[in-house]
Amino acid sequence: MNSLISWQTVDLDHIQDERGSISIAEKGRQFDFDVRRIFFLSAISAGQERGHHAHQELQQIIFATSGSFTLELDDGKERTSFHLKSGGQGVFVNGPVWRVMKDFTPDAVMMVLCDRVYAEDKVIRSYDEFLRASTNGK
Repeated sequence: MNSLISWQTVDLDHIQDERGSISIAEKGRQFDFDVRRIFFLSAISAGQERGHHAHQELQQIIFATSGSFTLELDDGKERTSFHLKSGGQGVFVNGPVWRVMKDFTPDAVMMVLCDRVYAEDKVIRSYDEFLRASTNGK
């Protein structure tokens, strides 16, 4: 992955046959970082949003392993959104990017692979603070 990009889509390898389906993400193909943390979001109540934060330094790849949801990203200069659904694409997120996840279907499960363990002191929870930091750093 290019260290200068804020995000990019990642196509998962997908195999479907009479037994079911398998979606695959491999280091060296869909992402290049060592995975230090994996987490899942599930059972999200209708209308709830998650995220509303950025990380000072973090590489992540975000997937829907079941159902679907919307991922909104903002690097302080550009905003975009992705509709992620199981078996499709993932999104690689690099560095300080404000993220919001919403529009979860009842069966949605979000899986995230991270290059770092969680560090609360490296999380930016104020959008105004995020904008100040992104303006100074870019």
